[in-house]
Amino acid sequence: MGLLRSCSRQPLIAVLVAAGFVVAACGGGSGGSGTSSASSAPAAGAGGHTSAGGPAATSGGTPATVKYRSARATVIGKSTHVVVNPGVSAALKHAGITVAAVAPATAKAALRFPVSGGQVAVPTLAGTVDHVGGLTFSHSGKRVALTNLVINTETKQLTATVSGRSMPIFALNLASPKRPRGPHGPVVESNIKLTVTPQATTALNSGLGMSTFKAGMNFGVATLTVAYARGHR
Repeated sequence: MGLLRSCSRQPLIAVLVAAGFVVAACGGGSGGSGTSSASSAPAAGAGGHTSAGGPAATSGGTPATVKYRSARATVIGKSTHVVVNPGVSAALKHAGITVAAVAPATAKAALRFPVSGGQVAVPTLAGTVDHVGGLTFSHSGKRVALTNLVINTETKQLTATVSGRSMPIFALNLASPKRPRGPHGPVVESNIKLTVTPQATTALNSGLGMSTFKAGMNFGVATLTVAYARGHR
């Protein structure tokens, strides 16, 4: 990605040109709780009953199936790593666009965004993952900042606040999440393609006075790793 810098403004061109774009949210800890809901059917007739963990008897005596929604676990991950497509990095460098991380995010071997929260359904990773920090693009004294990054695996978008308003920055091509061993191990989703949205294209090009960004640009690939509060599986 052209030139990526950490908050200390150290150049990272060589690192990014050799990389791709990684998102990895991970962490540990305990606390938080999710909820699950169960529908219930009224008991009827002699011997009829309802149960929070099983079927209820209907007025005709036929068991009714009780459907449950997946519990949402509180995200307690620590960070998201992002590595940029070398072609995009070269294009930004050629255009004279520099990129830097907004604290507490950093940019060393990869961009690193601390995870601040969110909620997901553990089996599918459906939900949102929030981050602090952000990214800035600069050119000839003009600057566009992307902050409050949120990955939404249900809408398949990564949104950010730009000039005071939230907008989708990248469309996400998601793979199937995988869980390591252990009842509370992190959920991992890799090989996520990130493509630039039309909204991001307009905001970045107009803000920098450029035409470098294109809708559908293959910005890179991501790996998302989410740790969640104990009590959810």
